[in-house]
Amino acid sequence: MPGIKEFYWWDAPGGALPSARLDDDRFRNLAGLLTSDIRNDGAGLLEALMLVEWARDGRQDIDDWEGDSTAAEFRPDGVLISDLGPDPKTEQYSLDEVHEALIRYWQFIFPGTGERRNALEAWARAFEQENPDVENPQHPCLPHLPL
Repeated sequence: MPGIKEFYWWDAPGGALPSARLDDDRFRNLAGLLTSDIRNDGAGLLEALMLVEWARDGRQDIDDWEGDSTAAEFRPDGVLISDLGPDPKTEQYSLDEVHEALIRYWQFIFPGTGERRNALEAWARAFEQENPDVENPQHPCLPHLPL
């Protein structure tokens, strides 16, 4: 993917952390959303993918998403991601750019089928808790999500 060259595990004190190498600085906020906010939370990653799909469907009523280091607005015309640092910058990404980055990150943090299925089950449990009227939720990316 242009912009994010690769994901890798950075050996930090206390354990490995996900990180990204960029080949285009415009993608810094998107990489921050992935590596600093989502980290290795499969349910959070799947939630972000769901918000992309909702935006693709034209939904205008999507709540803003806020993490520890970024905030994001998922809209039909793209995703605005702002860093939450002392000198905040906002970048806009197409829905396709964000979707592709999320899928690549999914494959990076969950290299195995069992891990991916566990993440889907965790997402479904969280979705059911927030939406008790929905039984057996199916993620909108399931038809093209690498399992």
